[in-house]
Amino acid sequence: MLQGGQRESGDSLRAFWLTLLLLNLGLITGGAVYAAQNAIPASAAVPVVAAFLVQASLFLVPGFPRVRSWLENRLPPVRLAWLLFLASLAPYLIYALPCDVFSWQGFALLAGLGFLIAFLFVWAPPRSDALSWQDVVVAAALAYPWVSGLGSPFRDIYPSPAPGVPPLDYLGKLMLVALGTMAFLSLRRLPRTGYRVAVSREDLLSGLRHFLMFAPPAAVLALTIGFLRWGPEPADRWTYPFEFAGNALGIYLAVALPSEMYFRGVLQNLLAARLQRPQLALAIASLLFGLSHLGRGFPNWRYAVVATLLGWFCGRAYAQRRSVVAASVTHALAVLARRYLFL
Repeated sequence: MLQGGQRESGDSLRAFWLTLLLLNLGLITGGAVYAAQNAIPASAAVPVVAAFLVQASLFLVPGFPRVRSWLENRLPPVRLAWLLFLASLAPYLIYALPCDVFSWQGFALLAGLGFLIAFLFVWAPPRSDALSWQDVVVAAALAYPWVSGLGSPFRDIYPSPAPGVPPLDYLGKLMLVALGTMAFLSLRRLPRTGYRVAVSREDLLSGLRHFLMFAPPAAVLALTIGFLRWGPEPADRWTYPFEFAGNALGIYLAVALPSEMYFRGVLQNLLAARLQRPQLALAIASLLFGLSHLGRGFPNWRYAVVATLLGWFCGRAYAQRRSVVAASVTHALAVLARRYLFL
């Protein structure tokens, strides 16, 4: 048993390092090509790519359970919280200082959010696996940039470092995702999430099955209320399969997995433990998921209605498998279908 556990841990750690290596190679290559195409000087391109490399590494860590366990077994909660807090600020400093776009006000906002998320579960640990006030506070801090209209200040915190480079506000969003996920999984020790990067056969089939149940009513609803129009993207270029595969992977990792961790792994999970009524928890989490889409062209009620329906099926996938991954597959397939089949 011990040897098997050691072998499993080693395999998982090797998978993490291989994934990290491939991701870094992809980011470096993509950054170099983008910089060359847009005539971005190395003085700006290098710090930006370096910041994304560090942030991508932090983003991957919670998705590998053995890596999380390795950290949890070697660092007491306070030291782990300090590590997560300081690491979450590193990408901003790596790009902002060399590019001369550092702002004390922006840094203070990032540090305040990061400190609250990293240390609340350490200094005021919840007493049960049910929803607590600590969970609400941390969840609110994670949601704040999206529900408060903080998108513009985030763009101010992460301004463009050079002509041809858009604001890097996505760095801030990735920071909150990585830090929040680690806070819930490794400091709060949230059970029953099934959070990881890898997709098992069972999770894939469950996610696909729930997407196929979601797609017909969602298409009818979206077309009827005028949210979408039929308009498949033509597959008329040789790069189409590669673009589709790249978009699918990006949507799964950067959109579906973080969103499902928040709404299913945290909210639905904790609500079910608090209310002792899983269906009610599913309904509340689905409604909150739908309402989170109101701000995209506020008040975008059409988007909210369709997103609520998607939340219901993602929540069913999560509840049946106790896996954020299954829900993320359903979510990712829905986003891909909208991207390639509708206008």
